[in-house]
This record gives sequence, structure tokens and C-alpha cells, in this order.
Amino acid sequence: MTYKELERKSQVQKLRYKHPEIYNQDKGGGRFDEYESLSFVLLDGLNNLYPKTQSQVIPYFQENEIAWWGYDDKVPTGHMLSSQIQCLNFLFALRSDKSAVLKLAQLFDAEIDDILPPIGDKDSGYIAFEFIYENAKLLNENDYGAKRGAYCTSIDAFIIAKRKDEKVLLPIEWKYTESYLEGLNKALEPRKGKTRQERYNQLIRNSPQLKSFDDLVHSCYFFEPFYELMRQTLMVEQMVNSGIANDFLHILVVPSENKDLLGNNYTFTNDDLQTTWRNCLSDQSKFEVIDSKQIRQVIENLPDYSKLTDYLNLRY
Repeated sequence: MTYKELERKSQVQKLRYKHPEIYNQDKGGGRFDEYESLSFVLLDGLNNLYPKTQSQVIPYFQENEIAWWGYDDKVPTGHMLSSQIQCLNFLFALRSDKSAVLKLAQLFDAEIDDILPPIGDKDSGYIAFEFIYENAKLLNENDYGAKRGAYCTSIDAFIIAKRKDEKVLLPIEWKYTESYLEGLNKALEPRKGKTRQERYNQLIRNSPQLKSFDDLVHSCYFFEPFYELMRQTLMVEQMVNSGIANDFLHILVVPSENKDLLGNNYTFTNDDLQTTWRNCLSDQSKFEVIDSKQIRQVIENLPDYSKLTDYLNLRY
């Protein structure tokens, strides 16, 4: 079984038999896209969120005009394997606690010594979710209907830190059960259209961080999951160039057990994800892969987060 299949089975067992209380006794069998009555989709997406943050997450998404992932972007998805939901369940409870966010950031870089409020949010906090910043100007992204979380480059979680008096951007891409197995062994045809090529190719060629290849069209930059990493790298690089910060450290969070994502031999290089992506970077110290279990361990060591720890241990 794939990691996704194993996690799906585990989540459904917890919902039906082991810990239905953490889903507010939701029965499952909800809708996702064109499908109906799927066992791993909750009837009410609110039950997919850590209970203590439900009353805060919903207005945060509304006030900041953020799209939810799923077939209805106005409400949280009931899909129990959503990486957006998992990211929120781990991090949202910490966002207003500066000392907690500092401990999280120090997991990524031990030299970080302060945390600053992110830009763009309409309320206070130290982690922004589905972060965007002048995408039309910096990335040439001008699709109709674009907003945070939809039709433009969005970063799952975003922190601004300080390290020795320098501002450091910490963009966090969060993965859960994604694998992108389909199509990996097919012929290397461009997975993104001409518009995307015209939008990003020159930015890649001008990038100090992303290496430029003779054939960008068929490079890994236009295949998932590298397509997301490429666009996020360009965004924070452009933010640094604009004077928003002095540096950045790009974080990819993914469970170490998800070998379908981490361990694949990608067609482009016959290497795993981390090796493939690091070989695209001029400065590999600006990219780090973190196991979500490491973040859970940080939370376990924080004062006053025992209920969140219990929830995450039961849920994931």
C-alpha cells in the first residue's frame, strides 16, 4: 500500500472506531469534488480542524480573503488527508504566541533570535497562512480570480524572523500524503502550459538561487512538486531583492514515512526529491526538509500546549 492509502485507512479507523471524539462524532461519508459518500471525507469540514482553533481559523480565512482547498473554497474541506488542514492543525494555535513561533523557527535555524509580524495579514500574529505578496508585480501572476490560496503562488505558512539583526523570510511548504506518482514515468512532456513558461522562464534565468538549464521547458521546474518549490523560491528571492528582508530559508515539511514523495526516483535525474531539488539550487543551505514529527516534538516541549499535543498524537 502507498503511504496515502495507509493514512487514509488509519484516519477512517480513528473516525469510526478509535477516536471519533476528535472529529466531533462526525460520521464521514462527505463529498469531495464530483464524488459523494467518501469514507475519508467528513460531513462538516469544521470537524477537520483542531477544536480550540475553529473559532479563530474561520474568521482568519474570511478576513484575509483566503480560499480553502477543495471543491468549495469558502469552507474548510472535510478531506481528512488535506495538507492545508494538517498545516493549520499543527501551526495555527501557535501563531499569536511569539515565544512558541520563535522555538519553531529555531528548529529551522538555531541562530534565529527574534520573530516579527508577517506582512499582509489583517490581524495580529506571527505566522501567516496561504501567504502571497505582490504576485502580479514580482511573479507576473495576473490570472483572473487570483487571491490567497487560489490561482497564484501561495505559501502554506510564512514567518519573518531575525538572525543577528538581519531579517530572514521563512516560507514553509507543507506536504502530507502527496506523492505525484502519476505521470512520473511517462514521456517528459511539459506539465505546465505556454503561459507558465513565459511567466517564469526569464525569472529563473535571472535567479541567483535557481540554476538555469538549457531546456527549461522539460526541466523539473515545470513538474510537481518542483513547480511549487520553484515559484516559492522566486517569490521570496524577489522579496529580498525588493528590500523586504536580507535572506530566506525555504522549508519543506513532509512526513519521513512518505517515501512515495521523498524516495521516488524522479524521471528527470533518477534521484530522490531532496537530491533532485538541491541540484537545482546554487546555495543549498537556503533549503531544508523537516519531518512533521520534528515540529510535533517542538510543540510537545512548549508550555501550555498539552491539549494540542494530545490532539496531534491522536489525529496524526
